[in-house]
Amino acid sequence: MCTASSSTLFRLLLFVSILLAAITHAAPSSLSLSYDKAMKEELLGTTKERNPPWILEFYGDYAYLDEEDRKAFTKILDLDTEDIGDPIDGNRGRNNDGVAKLKKDYSNYTKDEVVVKVLQEPIGDRYIGEVKALKAVGLYVDSGIAPVRPDKTKAAVIMMKKLDGVPIKETIEYKHADPEQREKMLSDAKPMIREQVVNWAVTKGILHAEFHRDNLLFGGTRTATHISLNLPISEVEVLDFGYPGILKVDKGVTEQQVEHWFDLQWEACMSGYDVINEKEARIKKEGKVQ
Repeated sequence: MCTASSSTLFRLLLFVSILLAAITHAAPSSLSLSYDKAMKEELLGTTKERNPPWILEFYGDYAYLDEEDRKAFTKILDLDTEDIGDPIDGNRGRNNDGVAKLKKDYSNYTKDEVVVKVLQEPIGDRYIGEVKALKAVGLYVDSGIAPVRPDKTKAAVIMMKKLDGVPIKETIEYKHADPEQREKMLSDAKPMIREQVVNWAVTKGILHAEFHRDNLLFGGTRTATHISLNLPISEVEVLDFGYPGILKVDKGVTEQQVEHWFDLQWEACMSGYDVINEKEARIKKEGKVQ
């Protein structure tokens, strides 16, 4: 990923540009566009193989949002601080306070069927794009504003259907496996992940590009003392439809194009974007790839 200094600078630029856009309801500034370009290259590299023309802009780009989309955070939700549990697995997201379980039923859902993501300010097009993407893939439950912070202040939240599964890195089987066994586990899951990613791209126009270990849930069980992985692997779910991992694709994209891209991006997701980007840069410099 980016170095600490460059990442901090880019995030500062994005914060300022989105804040201005939110205040003026104007299109993103050149600062935001520069950040997006850097983030896209960090995610997909610079070669035409992994960053092809059929991959367009980030989902949530100003041009893709309509008036109805922009109503995503205009209503007050029936939630408060006491209704939200701790973040699942204790994790905070890049632009949020983590995904947490609910302590009460919500609308037509039981508390075990829904999770809630509390967002960090400012609320811009990227969050609206996440709501739009969740609706497209059938995981959206609700979104709006609620007094859910520890001090009872209001924050924007997204409520979504809970996906079943466990994080592979937390399972006993993965922790105790050697590198070859871990690679076999992920290789067994790869066709199932590919099927989801390709289907979303071809049928919904949504490309999920961050299917790394932290964004995958595998079939498994939780007890009070440990997390166990179901073997052989037969269930895996791809999650996290937030910026910057979700992009818009050309309407004419084919399964073959996405499958070819997926295999290249798989290596980046499993090995690390910086490792693959540096490798591709060296090859490109030698004139072996476009």
